[in-house]
Amino acid sequence: MMVKTYISKWTYQRLIQLAIGSYFIWNYIQSDDRLSLFFGGVMLVQAVLNIGCFSSKGCSTTPAGEAAPFVKDIKKMD
Repeated sequence: MMVKTYISKWTYQRLIQLAIGSYFIWNYIQSDDRLSLFFGGVMLVQAVLNIGCFSSKGCSTTPAGEAAPFVKDIKKMD
């Protein structure tokens, strides 16, 4: 039951990230390119753990509206 709940919360971004990571791992298997292994591993870890900077909105994985961003008051100096 836990696996079903975990997978139901996946977004299209995570699925695309998983597919890209799998492609890089497959490329490593086919051509023995260690750079592909690195990028594939990073992409797979980000997809499975839901971490990282995959979107243009920043590195946060919390839904919008839950956490307020850090705001610093800037005052004009005379």
